[in-house]
Amino acid sequence: MQRSKMVAINEELEAAEAASAALSTNSNSKATIKVLRQAKYVAALAMTTLPSDKPLNDARHAVVTALSNLVKALETDPTPQQEKIEKAKGAIRNLVWALKASQELRQRRLAEGNQL
Repeated sequence: MQRSKMVAINEELEAAEAASAALSTNSNSKATIKVLRQAKYVAALAMTTLPSDKPLNDARHAVVTALSNLVKALETDPTPQQEKIEKAKGAIRNLVWALKASQELRQRRLAEGNQL
C-alpha cells in the first residue's frame, strides 16, 4: 500500500483524536502502538506538506517527538510509561486545539470572502 504524499487537516485531526483515544485505553497494546505511529506519521507529513504558521507546526513537532519517545519506550518495556504517556496526551491535546483553531480561522476567512 502506497501512502499519500499529502495530508488534509481533517485527516490529521482524526489521527490525533484516535491517538488520544488509544492512550485512554491500553497504551501498551500493539493496536495502540499502530495508532500512535500513524498519528506521528500524519503530523510529520503535515509539517512538510501543509502551509502553516509556526504555532501549528510547533504543535505538530511536539506530537512527533512525544509519540516517537513513547512508542520507543513501549516497544522496549511494555509496562506503562506514565510520564511519556502524559507528555504525549498533552502534546496531542495542544495539536487538536491548534488544528481546530486553524480550521475555524480558515472557515471565517472563506465566509468573509464569500460576503464580498
